Amino acid sequence: MTEAHGPPKERDSEDIAMGRKLGAKWCSMAKVCNHDRVPICGVSHAGDIVGFRDLCDMFDYNCIRRRNYKQTPCPDDRSVLTVSRRPTNSYYDD
Repeated sequence: MTEAHGPPKERDSEDIAMGRKLGAKWCSMAKVCNHDRVPICGVSHAGDIVGFRDLCDMFDYNCIRRRNYKQTPCPDDRSVLTVSRRPTNSYYDD
């Protein structure tokens, strides 16, 4: 099982460095984005795959956390997700 909390992994510093370079881009995209509640997945350059509520949620996450996740197809096996930010109510669950 993957831990969502705790000390950052070594590769997190690389993700943060990438996010700092692209932070302004993500923040400007987050400001104009309209949430559509269509769940997506994002991948970091380190290969971590995260589930997001929608594309705007990924932009917000990248902006606030200084990350650089990019949209990628979601895996069939959701247990491989590093963490999922999807709501757990039945509206979103398959």
